[in-house]
Amino acid sequence: MHRDKIAKNAKLSRNTVSEYLKSMYAGNFLIGPWMSLNPHSDYKEYVYLMNFSKAFHAYKGLKGFPHVLHHEMAFGDWNTMVITDRQLDFPQLVGFESIVYQGVKGNVYTPKVTYTTWDESLKKIYEHIEKFTPGEPEPKKRLVPPLKWGEDQWKLYHAFRVNVRKTVTPLLRNIKVRYETYLQWMKTLQDHCTIHTEFYPQGCNTYLCHCYLLSSDYNQSIISLFSLFPTTPVIMEVGDRLLVFLKVVSSNVTRGMIYTIFDMKAVEMIKEFSSAVVVSKSRCVML
Repeated sequence: MHRDKIAKNAKLSRNTVSEYLKSMYAGNFLIGPWMSLNPHSDYKEYVYLMNFSKAFHAYKGLKGFPHVLHHEMAFGDWNTMVITDRQLDFPQLVGFESIVYQGVKGNVYTPKVTYTTWDESLKKIYEHIEKFTPGEPEPKKRLVPPLKWGEDQWKLYHAFRVNVRKTVTPLLRNIKVRYETYLQWMKTLQDHCTIHTEFYPQGCNTYLCHCYLLSSDYNQSIISLFSLFPTTPVIMEVGDRLLVFLKVVSSNVTRGMIYTIFDMKAVEMIKEFSSAVVVSKSRCVML
């Protein structure tokens, strides 16, 4: 969304919006917009949740590892998460102990934050759970058309993936891609990518990132429920499950969130779950 449109919607001047956005980015209240590739018939990414005997050693060793796109260290039911663009034989690595879960990375969701306080949020979440009634399994998305990108299109994706708002002209000059190619590539994004913006009222570096692997027949209901939290959840389809990253700020909220997960299981919104806390970095997760 252009700043002029934001100013109009918020009934603020364009200069005020610009200053607010600058301060929100500087304080890590606002993250993105960043891109995530959807699954395709001819291109897939793979997620592995694993345990290694020495997690920090594995975390360091995976940096720069061929075909590894993203990796994190955690503690809980798994201590290592890896996203790759090829299926890899991780059991061959030194210190490997077990694979908790692995699957093809599906669509990623970042629902808009609805409430701004934890008390209000948890109250609405409990109401949402109380109203839930198990029924027919909810439909899941199918694969989109093949990903027919050439070398220039992949250059553009890697250049803009972390920040779609980068200044275009100097970047294109640097990666040697024509402006006309950029315009045509932009038109393909709706079919091939999702665009994500994250909001953290206290700055994302102040939160602890909890991660839940959920098994459910009601993925859309789960996405709707997590949109009630006052920090942006990053929700990723992995195989037939959902991997949810949620930032929380205190032990009281953590307890409330754990109760929420058990309540979801009690009403059969989820079948089973496992969890971990991300410890490899303080910044927000970008997948």
